[in-house]
Amino acid sequence: MQRQTRRGVLLALSGTAATLGGCSTGLTSGDPGARAASDETEPTPTEQVSESTTESRPAMFVHLDTLAAIQSRVENGDNPWTGAHEAFMDDVRDAMAADSESVTDNGDGHEFKTKGPKDPAERKDYVAAIRTGDRIRDLGLAYQYTGADQYAEKAIELLDHWFLRSKTYMAPVKTNSIEQYITLPKMWWGAELVRGHKAWNDDGVGTEADLQEWVRTFLNDVGHNIPTEMGQQNIFNWQEMTHAAGAVYLRDWDRFRKAMQRNRETGFNQLREDGLLKNEIIRASSLAYSLYAAKALLTAAELSRLYADKLDGPTLYEYQKFDGDRGAIERILDAHAPYVGDPEAWEAMGEGDPDRFVNNDGFPARKQESASSLYEVAYSYYEKDAYLEALKQSGQPVKNVPTYVSAQQAAIDNPDRPHRDERVLGWTTFTHGERFRLDV
Repeated sequence: MQRQTRRGVLLALSGTAATLGGCSTGLTSGDPGARAASDETEPTPTEQVSESTTESRPAMFVHLDTLAAIQSRVENGDNPWTGAHEAFMDDVRDAMAADSESVTDNGDGHEFKTKGPKDPAERKDYVAAIRTGDRIRDLGLAYQYTGADQYAEKAIELLDHWFLRSKTYMAPVKTNSIEQYITLPKMWWGAELVRGHKAWNDDGVGTEADLQEWVRTFLNDVGHNIPTEMGQQNIFNWQEMTHAAGAVYLRDWDRFRKAMQRNRETGFNQLREDGLLKNEIIRASSLAYSLYAAKALLTAAELSRLYADKLDGPTLYEYQKFDGDRGAIERILDAHAPYVGDPEAWEAMGEGDPDRFVNNDGFPARKQESASSLYEVAYSYYEKDAYLEALKQSGQPVKNVPTYVSAQQAAIDNPDRPHRDERVLGWTTFTHGERFRLDV
């Protein structure tokens, strides 16, 4: 069979939409010969391993040396990594068993279409993006962690189905912004983790060059505007994190530097000297939205840390908006840490308008887990006892609110470590927990 590669040609649709040219003759997830998951024990690194697993390099949101150091800790049964590894591998096995999903599954074309949270039945593309992103990221991490090619092969299959296959690709256009910013970068992270794998040469699979062209086209469509009438809010931080993550995958370091510069120059506009975020605290669910902004900044800060040599200024961790010995991100984290375990105290400190700090849904378990996974990453960098205390606060009795996908629910049902970031990073206790204790 002759391989039919996609040409990477992007055609304008309706002035803004775009599509990828070419077609695929490869197997889909429903074909009898498609890769299926195995219920057997996880493969060992002695199985067929590609050269990329031997490199020492940053791989978007994690350094491969860090994964190697974590592996030795898991082999020794050390916590917090061992329990997190078990939870992570459960998700990997689920990913291996999963069928490919796409925005075309709802029969509504190639564009990412979704409505707000008040209409969950109309969020099918968003939910599919959450699941697909989780799977691609976890499979890529499992490949680098174990060296087993089957994980990379499955990840590439899912990437091809979502981005490149002629019948199922997502058009590379911004249609919903925030829901794309918190789902697509973890797919690109998975692609970074399987960069150069030989499965990209299989018949019926698009090329990495095609995927890079998709990412470039999408980022160009996203732009850099501040997208809210109230000025800079968390959505801007997620937008620029998306630019930075895509730039890493593209190896476009000028684009990467500009994304970090925009976060430094504009991404902290709403930060007050006391560490609160003036455009988040005026909203309902203000504590959750403030931590949501902090998560976007911290996720981007990890990119700036790992690719600091590509920057023309300080990392986001190091950036200081105000005088003193604390960076802007540390100032935000310090201000909010006491309220992760005591959201009622947050509501009690409302300034003037008594509704300013009210959380409409209280502080449900899902938001508590989001906060704990944030402080897991923060503790790994800053080593502050206050952050350790914050990441342990999810054990507080809070009401549960069901999530969109079962993988998100796992960490909520078991509120102590390990913690899981439902947005981009996944099981943060596994990949980002207590890095200062690792031999790296």
